[in-house]
Amino acid sequence: MKHIERFLNSGVYIAIIFALTLISWSFYQETPPHAFNIYNISGFFILISLMFIILILFKNTLYITPILMSFVFILNKSDMTFETAVSFAWIYIALGLIFLGPIIHFIRFKPTFKKGYFTLGFLLIAFAYVLSLFFLPFDIESLPISLVGFAYLGFYLFLTSTVKGHISYIFKIMVLANILLTLQVGIYLYRGFMLYPELEFVDRLFVGWGRNLGWANINDMCFYIALTFPSYIYFIYKKPFKNMYLWFIMVVPVIVVILSESRGGIIGFAFSFLGVMIFNLVKGHRIQLIQMLAFFLLIFIIFFIYQEALFKWWDTFVQSFGQDLNEFSSGRLDIYRQGYEVFKAHPIFGGGWLSLQQLNPDTRLFMYHSTIVQTFAAMGLFGFIALCVHYIQVASFFFRSITLEKSLFMIGYLASQIHGIIDNVQYVVAYSVILIIIFSIWENSNTQTEFDIIQGRYQLVDKPSLIK
Repeated sequence: MKHIERFLNSGVYIAIIFALTLISWSFYQETPPHAFNIYNISGFFILISLMFIILILFKNTLYITPILMSFVFILNKSDMTFETAVSFAWIYIALGLIFLGPIIHFIRFKPTFKKGYFTLGFLLIAFAYVLSLFFLPFDIESLPISLVGFAYLGFYLFLTSTVKGHISYIFKIMVLANILLTLQVGIYLYRGFMLYPELEFVDRLFVGWGRNLGWANINDMCFYIALTFPSYIYFIYKKPFKNMYLWFIMVVPVIVVILSESRGGIIGFAFSFLGVMIFNLVKGHRIQLIQMLAFFLLIFIIFFIYQEALFKWWDTFVQSFGQDLNEFSSGRLDIYRQGYEVFKAHPIFGGGWLSLQQLNPDTRLFMYHSTIVQTFAAMGLFGFIALCVHYIQVASFFFRSITLEKSLFMIGYLASQIHGIIDNVQYVVAYSVILIIIFSIWENSNTQTEFDIIQGRYQLVDKPSLIK
């Protein structure tokens, strides 16, 4: 078992999980008579089965965290709606296995319940999810989504009571997740490129095959890339010479985010990108500064060679402004107005999670495209207070005894939250699951940092100084 645990602690194991996720996700066409792609769902159940086995065999639930994260990146159904998701039996079978594993784990290993640092915020948010049900006409369809908050709380309490982690595991997950997400966007762009052979090369780069990648649209993909992008720097600082190749890998997410033409995504990613570069400029050693210059030089060379594509992107971006702000925002201003009206009608506990869908029947509209608007409209003032408590807990945890690792995470986190001003971020299932995983491992890690600050710059503990 110890040999297996060493493997489960490795980056190779996490890479295999995400590779299986990518392969399974890549099957996107429907396989009649199944409404979902049977190969995609098969990959999903393989991962569920693996998680179930790990929960039964191992006391430390750290090893299921890459699988939990892979669940949110694996589904590939572009026309999936809330009604679609809750109408198929496999959804409930999958949820049954997901919940049965922890139950068996608790029975066998009897872990000690641990409150967890972020419990209060998650508890208040869980109540905010469900309280509107008691003040609105009952709708059975709203029940599953309203209970999601308590599902988040349950998973958080389970993980924080059973995980024994280490900081490097978090960053292994994050950097490999960034590579996974970058590859998914790359495949999205490649499929679009292959669909239009009659177009010029530059035009083919921007067509795409749709705006939805199954579990998320292209805008969502970009803020997950922004969230995980700073994780490369952790490994570059850990082994400045051996891992210098990561600078070249970092070029790829920059390119795919630009080619995605996601305006909101580019805004969030720009904050993450600039945050990483400024952090390296302030806290990096001479070797990392030289590597960063090489990184910028490579980007400049690529943009110079393909400057026609860059000019086309800029022209498209400028033209997208148009003359109507609502049109430029893809109808968001109208959605925000609807959210405001819902909040006025239900100011204390909100109009519920299906309020936008009820106002716009027969559409895919479900979220209010803004974390703040979503909070007030769906959960009212109580929900806003709950969100503020959660934010205060996050700030108090990560800004207390600041380390290199906390700094890098907060760069990505703040970038994603900035994106949340114009898109719902905080309450998206994938985002919530990622945060729960990161928070649970972080607060139960055997050490909070692997770096010391020497003359104002970060240095790996017990390594020779890089300062010249």
